[in-house]
Amino acid sequence: MNNIIQLIAKKVKREIEESVIKVLEGDLNLDNIVDSVGEMVNDIGAKTILAIIDELNDIIKKSPERSGKYHIHKSKVNRTLITRFGELAFERAYYKNIKENNYVYILDELLGIEKYERIEGNLKGDILDKATNVSYEKAAELSTSVPITRETVKRIIRENGAIDNLELEIKEKKKVNTIYIEADEDHVSLQNGKNKEMKLIYVYDDKTEVSKGRTRLENIRYFTGEMHPEDLWTEVATYIYEAYDLDSVENIYIAGDGARWIKTGTEIIKGSKYVLDHYHLSKYVKILTAHLGSLDNPIYIDEPLWNYMKAGNKKSTMEIINFAIDETPMKSKKESMQRAKRYISNNWEGIKNLFGEEKYRCSAEGHISHILSDRLSSRPMGWSVIGADEMARMRVYKANGGSIKEYYRKLRTDRKKEEKILELDKKVINGVKRTYSNIDPDIMTDMPYISRTEGRWLKNMLKASCF
Repeated sequence: MNNIIQLIAKKVKREIEESVIKVLEGDLNLDNIVDSVGEMVNDIGAKTILAIIDELNDIIKKSPERSGKYHIHKSKVNRTLITRFGELAFERAYYKNIKENNYVYILDELLGIEKYERIEGNLKGDILDKATNVSYEKAAELSTSVPITRETVKRIIRENGAIDNLELEIKEKKKVNTIYIEADEDHVSLQNGKNKEMKLIYVYDDKTEVSKGRTRLENIRYFTGEMHPEDLWTEVATYIYEAYDLDSVENIYIAGDGARWIKTGTEIIKGSKYVLDHYHLSKYVKILTAHLGSLDNPIYIDEPLWNYMKAGNKKSTMEIINFAIDETPMKSKKESMQRAKRYISNNWEGIKNLFGEEKYRCSAEGHISHILSDRLSSRPMGWSVIGADEMARMRVYKANGGSIKEYYRKLRTDRKKEEKILELDKKVINGVKRTYSNIDPDIMTDMPYISRTEGRWLKNMLKASCF
């Protein structure tokens, strides 16, 4: 161990001395130094890890506890792992468990290295984290100097799986007056040429003005996933129940663009009111009014239309829309105006709530862009449904304050525990089978309290259990 420490110290000292001299001679600048030091750090990291592995391997070999249960079957078996420092090639012993007659790499078990694993777990976590922001190829390139294919990154993401929206712990219930829920969807291009709607819902309880034109949503929590809308809303309802003291909540608003799946939230979240997104309402108002000012006899109904809607006067709103349609000469324009009229009529309750107790501004478009579109739809690419779901959930998990790297680390640990439990269960089952194998099924038919028919059934069952 002292040897490796001395080698590292000499290497660092030499790097410093050579860099200072080259800078003074004009042969080196900061960019070169950063590259050189980076290579040195990777080399030191790799050598340090190999020294730790060699030390552990030696300790295991010399352990008296080991020799009583495990015999060395092969003294040196090669193993290669890709890490952030580069590719590690090392040797470890292969042992035979003399009591259970099976074989194991004790060092691999001790270090948590999985069977057939080619990429070290910590590096996988780094790649996963970076893949939420950049392409698979770029994520691998930024994580290690060793070439890793796009397909390999894809397999790592599959291994990580779909992160549950309710994965993050809720520490305490908050007391608030109002809960705001907003929803929208991103249109993701699939590999088969079709599009898929990836839904996004987020919950918050207050707004803080950061600067002019910029507002921060307080205690925001995102939800997404390829699932039925009712299931997604049920997760939102579960979160609200666990995160808030509902006795103190007076208003729950659900805002969106009028899509049926968004309105479904009001059926699942008790006491919630639907609010139509002001942005989408404005788009349909423009369809109804923008062209009228360019007619031979200009008509300006924009302001009175807004006033009627703000006042909650549906009758006058529909009358002025009908007037606008009658005064429009173009047939194709009339058709789009009729669609706008139906949109306003179908979302009247949401319009009333929009201009009810307070003017409610929904910011779902911006959140869709930041959370989903930036990775899923802003670049020309085709996703699988599974891949889009996993990526959306990873981005939401990060946006909620979770660490992708820590999540993957915990997943690996939990999986190891499950494997050990399953292994124990298998041993118990085999033990039961061996016990039943020693029972003569014919004995059961001789028991006085079991009829001959029942005895035959039990006898057959016991025979089956012996396989």
